[in-house]
Amino acid sequence: MEAELGKTAWFAGNEFTAADVQMSFPLEAATVRAGLDSRWPNLMAFLGRVHARQAYKRAIEKGGEYRLLR
Repeated sequence: MEAELGKTAWFAGNEFTAADVQMSFPLEAATVRAGLDSRWPNLMAFLGRVHARQAYKRAIEKGGEYRLLR
C-alpha cells in the first residue's frame, strides 16, 4: 500500500473513489492500534488528504469528533 500510494494520490488512481473510503477505515484503525505512523509517509499523506476533504470535514461537524477504538 505504501508503494502504491507513492505512484498515485488515491488507491484506484488520481481520483477519489469508493476504494479510498473503504481503505480509510483500516488505516485509521492502524494509526491507533497497529503503529501506523510517520514511518509510512505515503499512507499518512493519504489519511491527510482524506481528512482535508470537505465532505470529511462536514461529517465531523455533523457527527462530532471521530474516536476510533480509543
